[in-house]
Amino acid sequence: MPAKDRPTDAQSPQVVQPAPEESSPPKPSPPKPSPSVPSPPEPSGRSWYVSPKGLDGGAGTREAPLRTIGRAAALARPGEIIRVLPGVYPEELVLESRGSGAAPITLRGEGSPRPTLVPRGRVRGAVIRVQGRWHLENLHIDVGGARMFAVLFDANASQSVLSGSELHGGTAGAGVSVEGARDITLQNNTLHHFIKPGDDSHGVAVVGPSRNIVIRNNDIHHNSGDSIQCQAGAAPAESVLIEGNTLHDEGENGVDIKQCLHVTVRDNVLSGFPNTAIRQAGSSAGEAVVIHVSARDVRIQGNSISRAGRGVSILDSSPPPEDIRVEGNHFQDIRNVPVGNGQGIRIEGARNVKVVDNLIEDTASYGLMLAADGRVVSGLEVRNNLLWGGSQPLLLRLGAERFRPGLLLRENHYVRGGILKADGVQEKLRGEHARFQGAFPGEQLLLSSPEKLEVWRRVLGVDTGATVLE
Repeated sequence: MPAKDRPTDAQSPQVVQPAPEESSPPKPSPPKPSPSVPSPPEPSGRSWYVSPKGLDGGAGTREAPLRTIGRAAALARPGEIIRVLPGVYPEELVLESRGSGAAPITLRGEGSPRPTLVPRGRVRGAVIRVQGRWHLENLHIDVGGARMFAVLFDANASQSVLSGSELHGGTAGAGVSVEGARDITLQNNTLHHFIKPGDDSHGVAVVGPSRNIVIRNNDIHHNSGDSIQCQAGAAPAESVLIEGNTLHDEGENGVDIKQCLHVTVRDNVLSGFPNTAIRQAGSSAGEAVVIHVSARDVRIQGNSISRAGRGVSILDSSPPPEDIRVEGNHFQDIRNVPVGNGQGIRIEGARNVKVVDNLIEDTASYGLMLAADGRVVSGLEVRNNLLWGGSQPLLLRLGAERFRPGLLLRENHYVRGGILKADGVQEKLRGEHARFQGAFPGEQLLLSSPEKLEVWRRVLGVDTGATVLE
């Protein structure tokens, strides 16, 4: 995340945890990975064979293969398959459309090791530029340090798939870029080591007005930017599903969502942000998930999040993010890296956010930091989360009442010995609650007993049904 997107306060805001049942709820299990995706049906049309030993004047059969993938792509018709045999192919491909409604053409790596594509002249923006409807399967793309994308799905691409492939080694802004395309699926791929020195190179960048994008069951890691970034182009990106991926050890964040609509991030394993061996600390807060710049209708569900500077951040912008749900996630080992972080869920400024059924443990700072940055979070619901604390027993920091209109905070479960902090609580203690003055030194309350939680409830008028856990 660029420095201009980061909040400037030095406080360490916090996270929300998944919650269980009644007085002594068990810790929920980490989320299970999504089931594997079935392979697409085998193409029924002609097969074109490509081999480093072939000739482009050949028939394209197994016995007389073509020499280049580009020649095969020019000859192949809808419903046919290009079978690329092992070897190294120095090519930069433009896979053109065959017309609206045409069946896909499949480009598949065959044999072992799978074929490797490398840039030829480094004159194009991508090793493979996809237009129309293409299925890319079982390829190895080594960008070799070139300032190019491995694969670019442009605005003419539709109903295309990249699957079962390994991509690495570029120095452009991303490994795979989806720019205005529709109905694109990226599944079962490994994307790694896209590194732009001192700058962002994301594993996958989804740029609006892309729509109906599925990113599923990929392993994305060791890039200098985010694993996945969703951002606006000519218009917001819309309807993006990020599911069942392993996202880890990035220079910045796991998933960065800005100016995108209808995004679901579920059942992923996210860990290792920021990776300071790749990117100097300070260019981001190292969030597993960050939502900002007027993103709307975002669901963060069932993820396992660990080893991050923050778990989930929802940051202020104009207009602020809206209609966000953070549900059923497991947060652990949230670290104070870079310094000033360590929160599980931090909600700085937003409208209509629900934080429910999360488990938050082992955070360097507050598990939940809610409306405590001097910005308004309206319509916030925080319910049935389980907060276990960490090396610092900081569980919840709640902003002053004027910054959280319409707050519903109830039925959360806090470990005994943890700390709850309420900004501005001294104003309440000067009035009818003066007898509780000593309970909030420094606006903090130590949960040494259920009676102390009752003081929290009575003074602040929140957390009906909350419990203290042993």
